[in-house]
Amino acid sequence: MGAPGSGKGTQAQRLVKQFGIPQISTGDILRKHRKDGTDLGKRADAIMAAGGLVDDATMLEIIRHRVAQPDAQGGFILDGFPRTQAQAEALATLMHQLGTPIDSVVLFEVGADELVRRISGRRTCSLCNKVFNIYTAPPASPAVDCVPGSHEHQLFQRKDDEEATVKERLRVYEESTRPVLSYYSASGQLRTVSAEGAPEEITRRLMAALEQGAPAAAKPVAGAAAPRKRAAQRRPVKSRPPAKKAAVRKTARRKPAARKKPAARRGAVRKGRAAVRKAVRKVVRKVARKTRRVRRKSKR
Repeated sequence: MGAPGSGKGTQAQRLVKQFGIPQISTGDILRKHRKDGTDLGKRADAIMAAGGLVDDATMLEIIRHRVAQPDAQGGFILDGFPRTQAQAEALATLMHQLGTPIDSVVLFEVGADELVRRISGRRTCSLCNKVFNIYTAPPASPAVDCVPGSHEHQLFQRKDDEEATVKERLRVYEESTRPVLSYYSASGQLRTVSAEGAPEEITRRLMAALEQGAPAAAKPVAGAAAPRKRAAQRRPVKSRPPAKKAAVRKTARRKPAARKKPAARRGAVRKGRAAVRKAVRKVVRKVARKTRRVRRKSKR
């Protein structure tokens, strides 16, 4: 997630190489429909050229169809979606239904002046769909990373990157997308990365953010099926004698469960109990020996 020009597409391409999973850009998919002249493309053309957002049902259907493809079975990267809280909630429901809940949400933060410079300099290759910036990340020449047989990237500027629509896109982002951050922050999935500087440095920050550890589980969404717990996450229950189980159940009804003790403290308690049992057995054996000696003397 991030404002237009924050570098989502560039960093997503780097993650594709790192993890071997596809980048799913709803914007690119829609632009392909526009280029092919499909009904969906014609319907979306006027909206996107004016800096607006395509309806949620269409976007979610595109995502449902794309994540079902074989190359997305090991994971995927959503680039630039969701952009509204309604889309975020609908996406969570869809992902739970498909059994592939979102692991992390990354926010790329960039200053307003830098955003304007990036957007005005952004260019896209019509052959391989890679995104470049004539100021910060120009394409290599010759183009060794383009489609086979092409020695140069065929660059063009998208209509929604032109200065006339940039201000409208930023306004839509502030009004519609910013509230989504609160949604993901509350779920514990949000990771924030400063996206100013060299692309390599931003990638290092991104990887560090993703390696912070597994995020907290997302809050339940109305209508979403709760994901099943993995077997490895379930803790084995130690068996207790029948009488002890009954005592535990009675105790649980009267008062809330006691807070679990730290591992070090639990170990010390176990050692202490073992020492007490050992001492008791020693005393019992000593008393038994004295009792036997007394009995032998009395018989004599």
